[in-house]
Amino acid sequence: MGKVRRLFKHTAVYSIGLFLKKAIGFFLIPIYTRVLPPQEYGTLALSYLFVSFSLLFSALGLNTAFFKWFTSEGREKDAASTLLWFKIFIISPVLLFFMIFSKPISLLVFRKSLPELIILSILIVLTENIATFFTLILRAEEKSLAYVLVNTVRFLLNMGLNILFVVVYKLGVKGILLGDLISLVFLIILALPFVLKHFAWTFDRELLKKMFGYGLPLLPLTLIMLLLELSDRYLINIFKGTGEAGIYTLGYQFGTILQLFILGFRFAWEPFFFKNPEEKELFSRAGLLFLRIGLFMWTGLVFLLPEIFKTFVSPAYHASMAVVSVVAAGYIFFGLHEVFSAPFFIHSRTKLLIPIAGVSFLLNFLLNLYFIPRWGGMGAAFTTLLSYFVLAILSYIYAQKIMRVPHKLTAITIDMLITFLIYLLLKDTGIIIRLLAIIIVSIYLYLRSFKMNLKLRER
Repeated sequence: MGKVRRLFKHTAVYSIGLFLKKAIGFFLIPIYTRVLPPQEYGTLALSYLFVSFSLLFSALGLNTAFFKWFTSEGREKDAASTLLWFKIFIISPVLLFFMIFSKPISLLVFRKSLPELIILSILIVLTENIATFFTLILRAEEKSLAYVLVNTVRFLLNMGLNILFVVVYKLGVKGILLGDLISLVFLIILALPFVLKHFAWTFDRELLKKMFGYGLPLLPLTLIMLLLELSDRYLINIFKGTGEAGIYTLGYQFGTILQLFILGFRFAWEPFFFKNPEEKELFSRAGLLFLRIGLFMWTGLVFLLPEIFKTFVSPAYHASMAVVSVVAAGYIFFGLHEVFSAPFFIHSRTKLLIPIAGVSFLLNFLLNLYFIPRWGGMGAAFTTLLSYFVLAILSYIYAQKIMRVPHKLTAITIDMLITFLIYLLLKDTGIIIRLLAIIIVSIYLYLRSFKMNLKLRER
């Protein structure tokens, strides 16, 4: 099997698994939007915002560093054991210590006293640190099916527990977080047989220092990227209130359907470029194919959006539909940033990504300060799109200085412009015309890819 085909085989498996996760989440949307008022949905969004930031700081960039040593340095058992013991004996007590300050932290996050939500969130962070580490090993070994299996079982359990805790026991946001925590513990138990062989009673301080040297510069980068993705919800909460933050969060959640494919691609992309660091032509082909699949998915989402909302979403949240197409388009540019950024990781130049991400975040923050008070969620959505566009452009320019990859920018631009133009012309038509539009875009993208493959065969 060709390398690019194998890359997208693993991408497909990971994306299916992530789609199952999102599909399970969508089954819960009708429940959440009917049981939880927008204010409480906004509280849930802020809880996950706190979890995301806590996961970032507790990871310390070591997950990516571990991935590099595990896949390219041939020190699987040393890397796995060292990082596991570090997480258990150093990170875990620190996280538990912060539970003492749950009340002041809740005042900072929610602007009201909800210490029980902070305690549950910290326990989720603690458990997810170990769970993510275990699934990282599955990715490094390219065991995509095992990865999807354990995660799908976890998400199904999570869905059942959320229904039990929210609908039956009326626990609200507390019940959702409790379901997340229990399902994460179950994931660790499921993944353990797959990863146990990699652990030993060893702790390599020198290796940990090397991983810190590679991983710590990624901490500010990851923080900036997280701020770029999540800060708009916090600003909407400040300027427009928790209710609008909840409505925007739901629309954003639909927009991030594209993120499933992007994450699936990233899970397969990292071991691919670490194992094939000189295959520049393959990088170019993979990037173009990634874009066309992403545009196909975007087209299907945005043209079917009215029917999806009628089926899944309470009318109280229908205003959130306006932001979906814009946010989803922004994630296409974020995906191109992932494609273009491979040289930074291959040549250990990840520090250069910090100012690139910093410029994008600063632009995002300043525009949000201006647009959110005036246009609310719609202003935040267009700011997201512009910020990810700038991120992709800057990533391409500086990555080319490190390693010149023959990305086909003309083809990328034409494909995006034609797809977006078809959407703008036909988005307000009836369902039959919109289905025809999906078919037209699909045929166009397929023919473009077929033509590219013919040219490659002629060489």
